[in-house]
Amino acid sequence: MIHRFVRAGLLAIGLAAAPSVQGHDSGPEFIESFDTTLDIQEDGAMAVTHVIDVHPHGNEIRRGLFFELPDDVGPLSGFVATLGDDPIDLKFDGGAVVVAASEPLAIQETHRFVLRYRAESPWWQTSSGAARLSWTPVTDQFELAWRDAELRIEWQEAEEPPQWPVGGMVDGNAWTRSLRGPVYGEQADGTVGRVELQAKASSIGPQALRSYGTDWPWRVSLAVGLMGLIGFLHTAWRTVGRDPDPGVVSARDTAPDGLSPAATRFVDHMGFDETTFATALVSLRTRRAIELTVEDENERLLLEKRRDSSVELPPGERAMLQALFDGETRVELAPGDRRAMHAMSALKKKLGEEHRGRHFVANAVQRAWGLALGLMLVGLAIVAIVVQARDALTPDPWVIGLGVVSVVTGIVAPLVYFELFKAPTRAGAEAKRQIAGLKHYFEEDRSPVTEARHFLALLPYAVALDREAAWRDRFKGEDESGLDAESAEVLAWYREFHRRYEQIGAIVPVIAGISATSAANGAVGASGASAGGV
Repeated sequence: MIHRFVRAGLLAIGLAAAPSVQGHDSGPEFIESFDTTLDIQEDGAMAVTHVIDVHPHGNEIRRGLFFELPDDVGPLSGFVATLGDDPIDLKFDGGAVVVAASEPLAIQETHRFVLRYRAESPWWQTSSGAARLSWTPVTDQFELAWRDAELRIEWQEAEEPPQWPVGGMVDGNAWTRSLRGPVYGEQADGTVGRVELQAKASSIGPQALRSYGTDWPWRVSLAVGLMGLIGFLHTAWRTVGRDPDPGVVSARDTAPDGLSPAATRFVDHMGFDETTFATALVSLRTRRAIELTVEDENERLLLEKRRDSSVELPPGERAMLQALFDGETRVELAPGDRRAMHAMSALKKKLGEEHRGRHFVANAVQRAWGLALGLMLVGLAIVAIVVQARDALTPDPWVIGLGVVSVVTGIVAPLVYFELFKAPTRAGAEAKRQIAGLKHYFEEDRSPVTEARHFLALLPYAVALDREAAWRDRFKGEDESGLDAESAEVLAWYREFHRRYEQIGAIVPVIAGISATSAANGAVGASGASAGGV
């Protein structure tokens, strides 16, 4: 069976669509006529004839045309085409047939193409026992304007006439509908849409009649595969991936024990993301280890290492700082800058060394089995779909439906459980309980915060836990006369940053853009692009 893959306009092996038609010998080209005859044979097979007249001007129509073949009348065969009285070779492009001469057509002349082929099994047996034939007129595909078209269905004379399609004219054992195309402007007819012909199944030969089959081996195989995958994933998650009950969580106004702000997010999410990197930058700024500025409409970050900083940094922030500056004192992170990726990698690696295995486990074996079983199910489903698609006479729609569900499930379910399989250790459960208490303090406790040092100490943690806005709104420190110079400088920086960007989280999209562009630049040359036309 030839399937439909191309939305074909009527193009002349050149390309482009015509907006309007102004004349026969000048202006945009169009098709003079496109007539189709469906001749139903005595055995139920269908002989198809397309007669196409074109009048090329040498622009869109140069050597001929192409259009999609029907994909709902069973296998097609016996293709023959002529230009005038001379046979021409046909080419097929996916679901389209190319009807064209080997040399450019003479312009300002009418040329007639004739294409013939057969559909041996064009009928579907309905649930009521009748036979149904569906046909979508080729003219519905055209992007290039056309003038006239006719669809004619000829029925076998020895049999009782079928139930003819709605519209058209019936003359004996033939049904005809004529159409005026876009060339006629407002007087043009609407599109025909799909045409359906119904007849008694007894008048159709068994070889021309298709019906939906029942393929139990494939049904059972896909059903078992689906249940097996979901069963494994859910059972394994209940066994190793379920987070323990944190119990009663009380508000906590101090940082989690032994966790830096970046480590807090890493342990809470049991993974790394751009916000983890942003949290580390904010922590470095509040510790006065760096200067941090967003410039050029949030498209780059300007970082400057403070030479007077002697503060002791957590291992992750220390590794990130070294990767960021690498001997320099001032860097600018813009899209395409590899230093951002190196710094993220250094922070992620150090956090993983510190907390993966200690505070949470990834359960890599269960993850690997989930992905492997998902790929096996996807492979099985693809084979099942292909087998049914190739069976033009008795495909099983249940197998195709189960195949599609299996492909989606085999991809999505393992990826979902890939994250769910991560589980905190006993130490991680205690850390997450403390983190939950800090979240509760940020969100639920409405008492005002007046001490600037306390506000600044927990600010990076608020960013890490996506609670910056709630924490900022609680800060009511007005009298800063007793604040040391370093804390006053950090507070002034934060207020200016908030005035310009609402919240520090504004740098997360910048970081995401920088890292995405850097990753894309790293992949340049790994793949190519292709484009072309006929």
